[in-house]
Amino acid sequence: MFIWSYWKTIWSKPSSPSVAFALPRAERELYEKEQRAEVQQEILKKADRTLPVYTRTAGGAVRYCNFCQVIKPDRCHHCSTCEMCVLKMDHHCPWVNNCVGFSNYKFFILFLAYATLYCVVICATVVQYFIKFWTKQLPDTHAKFHILFLFIVAALFFISIVSLYSYHMWLVGKNRTTIEALRAPLF
Repeated sequence: MFIWSYWKTIWSKPSSPSVAFALPRAERELYEKEQRAEVQQEILKKADRTLPVYTRTAGGAVRYCNFCQVIKPDRCHHCSTCEMCVLKMDHHCPWVNNCVGFSNYKFFILFLAYATLYCVVICATVVQYFIKFWTKQLPDTHAKFHILFLFIVAALFFISIVSLYSYHMWLVGKNRTTIEALRAPLF
């Protein structure tokens, strides 16, 4: 299950806004030709009236992605690494080399949960040999250093993963993304 959730997190393509959020061709040409920001905002506001979008920029403007050329839906952000807008973007995770968002957040949470359990199982099965190592009851072989290394690495990974897992469970409980926790959206 650990490997399955990891692969699903990696290979789930991030969801992007539908074509309904793209400017119609005539309005997009007007937007691109216009140099004044106020007039560009008026063009975006006309197109935004038919869309279910409530968040704005800090200046009160309609959120528009110049790279993807779409009006950004609520909770949508452009990922410069993936080079696309991602729905309900939480963050771009370097460990899975993918954006964590609407399409794979469930698998990311499961990956963290299974990784935490995996570290607990490793520590629980190795702890008896770890105790024997410190009480010098293990035979004098090279394997005793492997046991020491395995226990310490599993314990360190457990501490880091359980803290990340706890933070994301707190975010799930509050119905927030990491980006929203760092910078609240404006409505």
